[in-house]
Amino acid sequence: PVPTAAPPAPPSTMSAKVLAKSHLVAFWDFETKGPTGNFVAQSNVDNEGAEGPEGLYPVWLRRGDHGSEPGAPGYTEATWPSSHPVTARKAGGPFNNGKGLNVKETTLYASVERESFDRTPLDISGADPFSLVAWVWLGVNSNHHHIAGIWDEGTWEKYSGQRQYSLFRTGRYGDRLFGHISATGAASYPQAGTGGDQYARIRALNGAHLSEGEWHLLAMTHDGTQAQSSQDGVSTPTSYNDGEEWVEQRVYKDAFNPVTNPKEFSWGVFHPLRFVVKFNGYNVAADQVNEHYVRVDLKSPAAQRTISYGVKAPSLSAIASRNYRVTYTFKRGGAVVQGGSGSFDVANNAGSANLSPSLVVEVDDRLQLELTRNGARVGSVVEHRMGPGAAFSFGRILGDGTTMVLGGVAMYNRVLSEAELQDLASF
Repeated sequence: PVPTAAPPAPPSTMSAKVLAKSHLVAFWDFETKGPTGNFVAQSNVDNEGAEGPEGLYPVWLRRGDHGSEPGAPGYTEATWPSSHPVTARKAGGPFNNGKGLNVKETTLYASVERESFDRTPLDISGADPFSLVAWVWLGVNSNHHHIAGIWDEGTWEKYSGQRQYSLFRTGRYGDRLFGHISATGAASYPQAGTGGDQYARIRALNGAHLSEGEWHLLAMTHDGTQAQSSQDGVSTPTSYNDGEEWVEQRVYKDAFNPVTNPKEFSWGVFHPLRFVVKFNGYNVAADQVNEHYVRVDLKSPAAQRTISYGVKAPSLSAIASRNYRVTYTFKRGGAVVQGGSGSFDVANNAGSANLSPSLVVEVDDRLQLELTRNGARVGSVVEHRMGPGAAFSFGRILGDGTTMVLGGVAMYNRVLSEAELQDLASF
């Protein structure tokens, strides 16, 4: 008789819980593999053609010690060249008898490459709602943990970056979980003019202590207006309270909102083709403006692509009569890209322009932006470098090492309720 493959094992109780909840875009249990041996995701939604020859959202293992960053060749479990085990077991884990991806600082981390999910449901951006969930056993004495998400710190340029959303645990804020989120992909407040204004600053910081050496369910959600983080199904409120003049506080002064969980965020999540760029050279005390910015949309169909101005101020009516003008130029190798330049006036705090349907941008093109008031430039010309977008990574960004066993990661394109998160924390 011709041998036949054994039928797949039924999902475990915990896996069944994950798969039963609606709008599951991706669930990696670091056990399920595709045709080429990559760990792959399971899903219960239409992933719009994302499944390729390696399977759905295939995971590539990476060795940080030889410079194998996302984009470079990766490994499957069968081709992994190091003696460090790809998986490990920790008692009490949620899946596969406590088995998970054995992440260790720069020795082993993993990623789903951008081309495997760009413009698919996993590529969360704009006002898209989501819940990012991870089951994690944190290693002892590892201070800074990147857990999972689409996040690339790059070189900390103020106006160019590839940050979307991601889960972290850090000792900097008392061993807590936080969910990072970005609209600019780069600095959150580049106009602040103070130390640290080159970094991403918008985060939902959970108030509970996050212990090492045991399993936790870690999650962040975004509903289009705010981001929120939770641990083991419970979201603990927090506020800035250490007396430091934070970068955000310097920008907003009396209007500064100290609440950090949930964290107000209605800017929209960064995408390499739809993003926010902020201007510099002003402050609220002298100019009655908190933030001058533009929104760039190159993701919509060609006839619907726009660039628009926005402002945040203590009193919008007080600045409505000001004569601002925005000038934009896309450049490639120093030359203006075809259809890539123009300008528009701001009236009553609003203004926009349709981008040319002939405009085609490429990675490493530069978008230069100038804001003037009555013909005089406000601050400097800012330059945004067009990037390819970050990978979905597990356990490492820009050399920040993590020691953990990652039991599973799930992404839903809706906000899970507290009861649902608590259900996923029961294992």
